[in-house]
Amino acid sequence: MLRKFGGVNDTSLQADAVRVKVLQKMSPARRFSMATGWSTSMREMIRAALKKQFSEKPEGFRNRLLAERWLGPELASKVYGPRDTHG
Repeated sequence: MLRKFGGVNDTSLQADAVRVKVLQKMSPARRFSMATGWSTSMREMIRAALKKQFSEKPEGFRNRLLAERWLGPELASKVYGPRDTHG
């Protein structure tokens, strides 16, 4: 049986159990390091996708869109102001 993630059959229950055991054996510092690495990777993938999708827009505009995707539209507006002020 496969575990559902985002509507996609992603991982077997056995593989997921192994993954959980491996993570549990890691130190908190190692798990934190992995999580921050994944976070950085996701942010850079979003940044690359926005650059491809909005190549004609200024970098400030793309950074504002990144903030929306990362923080959510409401928090991005509170922190960075309206989108239209960024190019």
